[in-house]
Amino acid sequence: MFHKIKNMSLESAKAQLLFNEWNQREDVVVLDSETTGLWDAEICEIAVIDLQGNSLFNSFVKPVHPIPYEAYKIHGINDDMVKHSPGWLETWDKLYPILKDKLVLIYNDEFDHRLMHESFATCDLNDEVFREKLQQVKEIQTACVMRTYTDLIDSSTWVKLTFACGHSTKHRAMSDCRATLEVIKNNYKPDFTETDYKQLKLMEAFESTTKRIRSLNRTIKALSQEQSELLAEQEKIILLLEGNFGEDNAESEVAATYDPFEVVSRPLDLSDDDLPF
Repeated sequence: MFHKIKNMSLESAKAQLLFNEWNQREDVVVLDSETTGLWDAEICEIAVIDLQGNSLFNSFVKPVHPIPYEAYKIHGINDDMVKHSPGWLETWDKLYPILKDKLVLIYNDEFDHRLMHESFATCDLNDEVFREKLQQVKEIQTACVMRTYTDLIDSSTWVKLTFACGHSTKHRAMSDCRATLEVIKNNYKPDFTETDYKQLKLMEAFESTTKRIRSLNRTIKALSQEQSELLAEQEKIILLLEGNFGEDNAESEVAATYDPFEVVSRPLDLSDDDLPF
């Protein structure tokens, strides 16, 4: 049992369970989109496949604004290619029924989900329809393959899709969907179970308490050493105090032997000339 979780972090184990769950569910689809930019942009292509790789949706989307050359250099989609394509509102009305009851797996779901919102911002919609469409986008249940794969391999930085799938892609919606599906399939390890995760969690808890005990032992040792030094210092102070009190006591004893009334009891040795009469 332990060989499966040796050198495995808890985050990696959680990620493995997610990959296993995704592969075993029947309500999962994979989505990818190409856009006109990173911020304040629009979707210009979107695709969806199921876990068997079947195409459920694949369409260009005509954006309201021209596609910048910088975006074209990445995905190769230009204005001529999308000029006869439906706009985002029409595209969404066909896409939403496919997504609404599914778990939608996306490589960097935060980006694609945000671009679905931003694409509506350019549509000429009244407030009621606009709110309705944004609510539909909000209700779509998504999960991020990128973050999960990053946790799986214990990476401290986000991992590119090309690295995760092991090859380059065309950077088009359908090809990236299939590359994302490869990542999902390649990391399916059904022999890793919830029991393994719980075992790893217990082992990490044991290791954590062991480290804490060792830390406390070091602290106790240091405190014990400090206590010994303070006790030794205290002994020195006591000796010094006793020395000072010894001198004071000797002076007190001398003072105690002097009786002031003893002078009165002595006979006065005075000459007659000293007498006042």
